[in-house]
Amino acid sequence: MKTKCSICLSVKGKRLCQIKKTALVCPRCCAEMRSPSCSGCSHYTAAERYGIEKMKNRQFRDFIAESDPGVDSEVDKALTFVKNGNIAKGEELLIDLIRKHPNLYIVQYGRGTVQAMKGNYSVAITYFDKCLEIFPYFAEAWFNKGISHKNLLDLGNAIKSLKKAIEFGESEDDFVKSARDFLKGMGESIHRDTGLSLDLYLQAMDQFDSAFLKMRNREYEDAISGFLKVCELYKNHTQSYGNLGLCYSFLGKKQEALSAFDKALEIDPGYEPAITNRALFLSLKDGEKMPNIIKTVEFYKQLVEEKMI
Repeated sequence: MKTKCSICLSVKGKRLCQIKKTALVCPRCCAEMRSPSCSGCSHYTAAERYGIEKMKNRQFRDFIAESDPGVDSEVDKALTFVKNGNIAKGEELLIDLIRKHPNLYIVQYGRGTVQAMKGNYSVAITYFDKCLEIFPYFAEAWFNKGISHKNLLDLGNAIKSLKKAIEFGESEDDFVKSARDFLKGMGESIHRDTGLSLDLYLQAMDQFDSAFLKMRNREYEDAISGFLKVCELYKNHTQSYGNLGLCYSFLGKKQEALSAFDKALEIDPGYEPAITNRALFLSLKDGEKMPNIIKTVEFYKQLVEEKMI
């Protein structure tokens, strides 16, 4: 049996209210009775953080997270429909809400949550980003965004988002505990496989992405500098050595290219891009240029996907 809100007694109670001795209250009543006596509550804390940040910086004067207790309740109703298997009804409500209230962060969050539940993780992330653009301190949105990135095997953004969920959430929240457990396990796995801490691993990934973009833009000298920095942090990063081989190939630096390809294959003899690109480079005739074909960034992701099938 569903527990009714202890205040209005008309809709389902969803939030434990500390000033009502942890009785369940609905989102509307939670918002209407919110006051300084709510200090310590995650909903109050998120709103308080936002208010403090807005006061600290005048540029936030026009950056206002609108809220509407009635809409909040409607979003909860829509998500309940979806959780109970009536996805069509939930989506119908949310589509109507987002048409009427596109500037309410909770509506964007609800739409993203439904898309994530349907497995449309890339679409879900676009809604979570809109939600967080309106209200950057909404911990649940950071958590759901992190899980969506995780399901897309986008490890870097998953870690960053879950860190935000922990930063803005309350330690006793279940999703914060889940985020903390995931990051702990991921940190242990990364350190075991690479010898790097979680923060250093993220730094290496960011540097790799920057260097890869330079390579795509044919800024090969800058890309080489970037990939070398990755290798300083992560000495056995196969993809960086493979991409160094490509960059040197595009610049016509034969010995450097072969050395980089060989290093990639020394680390991982089965790294197909390096095998293919090395063979292609050696097959070129004098004066013939390496074709500008880049398809290395998804390689290990594809291997993980294959193992999951």
